[in-house]
Amino acid sequence: MKKRNLKVASALLTASMLLTMGGCGNETSSNNTPTTGAPATSGDTTPTPDAGKDNPSGSESTGGSESTGGSESTGGSESTGGSESTGGSETPSDTPKEIVTIRFGTHYEQEINPHYVDDVTGEYTMAEADREARLAAEQAILDEYGVVYEYVQYAGNTTEVLLQSVMANDPVCDIAWMWGGSEGTVLAQNVLQKLDDYAYIFDDEEYSWMLYDKVFGHNYFLGAVMRFNQRWPLVYNISYIEAVDSLKDENGNTIYPNQLYEEGKWTWSTFKDYLAKIEAFYANSSAPNRPERRIDAYQTDYRFAALSALYANGGAIYGSTGLMANSEESKEAVAFIQDLMDNKLLTCETYDNSVTPGWTWNGSNFQGGETVFTDIPDWYIGGAASSATERGESIGIVPWPRPDDMAIDDAKYQQVLTVSDSIGILKGVSAEKTELALKSLALYYKTYFTTLAGVETMAEYKAEYAAQQAANYGFDIFHEEVGDAMLRTYQDMALNMSGNDLSDLIGLRVKWDEILGNSLYGANGTASYDVAIEANLNVFNTVIDDMTAILASEGVHDNVNPAVNTASGDALAIPAGTTFENVAWGDYITATDNKDGAFDISAMVVEWNSEVDFNVVGTYNNAFKAKFTDSTGNTGSKDISFVIYDPANTVAPTVTLVAAPAAVAMDTSTADIAWKGSFIESAVDANGLDVSRNIKADLSSLDTTTPGTYAVTITVTDFVGNATEVTVDVTVQ
Repeated sequence: MKKRNLKVASALLTASMLLTMGGCGNETSSNNTPTTGAPATSGDTTPTPDAGKDNPSGSESTGGSESTGGSESTGGSESTGGSESTGGSETPSDTPKEIVTIRFGTHYEQEINPHYVDDVTGEYTMAEADREARLAAEQAILDEYGVVYEYVQYAGNTTEVLLQSVMANDPVCDIAWMWGGSEGTVLAQNVLQKLDDYAYIFDDEEYSWMLYDKVFGHNYFLGAVMRFNQRWPLVYNISYIEAVDSLKDENGNTIYPNQLYEEGKWTWSTFKDYLAKIEAFYANSSAPNRPERRIDAYQTDYRFAALSALYANGGAIYGSTGLMANSEESKEAVAFIQDLMDNKLLTCETYDNSVTPGWTWNGSNFQGGETVFTDIPDWYIGGAASSATERGESIGIVPWPRPDDMAIDDAKYQQVLTVSDSIGILKGVSAEKTELALKSLALYYKTYFTTLAGVETMAEYKAEYAAQQAANYGFDIFHEEVGDAMLRTYQDMALNMSGNDLSDLIGLRVKWDEILGNSLYGANGTASYDVAIEANLNVFNTVIDDMTAILASEGVHDNVNPAVNTASGDALAIPAGTTFENVAWGDYITATDNKDGAFDISAMVVEWNSEVDFNVVGTYNNAFKAKFTDSTGNTGSKDISFVIYDPANTVAPTVTLVAAPAAVAMDTSTADIAWKGSFIESAVDANGLDVSRNIKADLSSLDTTTPGTYAVTITVTDFVGNATEVTVDVTVQ
């Protein structure tokens, strides 16, 4: 069993802190690890640059001489993987290597491509330190394996693009980056290779952090985002704790959670006693900025507290051995959460008449000074630290406590991580290229992270950046009494205690949350958790069995719903007296599917949301759902709105102008002028139907490149064709 070293040299940690004390920030911005974002605006692919710019090899070739398709293989079953290799660090050879292009696919190219430039400015979009580290990583894989990455921007939604390409036997990329939350859908498509035969590549500790645990008995996913704390870590208000007399020793010194952790005393019973003393002290105290609200000992989102308790006890919802939500470890963990709630030491704000916690409410309340402890969403930490500072307070972080009968160095004692973006290899990529892609990935990310920190090993990187993260989040690491201990415990979490929550990847988390909430509150006739989870095993097993069957099958599984769209963003206008059957819905509603292509309108199934009389003039918003089901059984739908107008109307529309229209900035494109809202307040027909979508402006007299006031004629037409003209003065300045 690997012992944890809690005696990390404070000098090293403090030195690394002083390099990056730029203030509070979130996790991804502080260590330049990849983050997700909006799709890039450049072309679909960006090859690595030619010699003379960034390509350190000076090679003219970007690869491409070797097939990147998959005609020779349907997945890694013919692996050339070998026990003779020890991972991503073969001995370099003086013999020139053949350049091989590996296509690296992503939904957001500019986050991983160091050669990406802005279309307008021509400047690199990536932060320079991040870019230099990635260039160094590219050089490393070129030197070691002769590999050059070609970055491929997905043309559409990740889950659809990957499925479509594998169905066509033409994988869009060799390495597939998947945004966090898409993995379950992609896995259920059966488009990913099993990586079991290549697991040896990640045996070394320098690379082992990348390989996720097995799901459904096999390795499918890699991680490339280095995380240092839980998505919802346990944090506390240091100042509030210091005010509690019963939390002081005989010398009057505060007993901090991090000190208890280092002394091996941070257990469930200690935590409960700690909370009881806080609760007794603050029973009649108000939050400093909200005097009407008392300070809680531990206000949190029970779902994340319970998940943390599971991992602290060696449990999980789903782990490498399969379903664990019904394990004794998981049952014991939930029982502890129940005990805290029953004793009013853990409180949770929920939506009205619901057992569902308000999303991030606890984080906001901690930021407002309403609770001493909470499990906070990591994107709230910086704001909470800043708010505490403004009140003259500070915050700290501590591992979630362990059961009393568990040793502090027990490998089962974990802090749960919610996995971020993931990487997989598509079926159709040859065994040779799969092995090369995985070896290059291991070396690439090891080089990338160590270059960022200026160190040699991943252990050193984590030591450096764990300390930096603690500072950048705003935890009070320079606190005279508890700062050093906080740094050491934070680093211990990063180095030794990370356990990935895989339940989100495979679609089990939502149902678990539901069972957990009902059992904790005794809602809907639900028994205690240990009884309720056993009674609902069939729900989990159905998901697991269905997924196992899909992954054991030969073919690709289409699980993407047909896309249903309307011809425009406007509701369809229908003359009164028309029957539903006589409306040309096919001109307005379209549906397409990954597998079946375009649907005929006759395949549409209508599900009415409200009663509609086609003889009565009016606007019918979301009147019915248009549903289409593909040959695999996936159903897509869209709510359809329409307007029924009077075809006999002969009265022109009524147009009301804005009393004081705003000026138009010089050089504004006329296409960007919002006539409705900026110049026309409303436009209705004789029956009061909104016809503002039928506004047309005569732009012949308007010159937005020259300041001045211009008379612009606007015509508004109703659904029958009756028109009203108005003139507005447009001031350009």
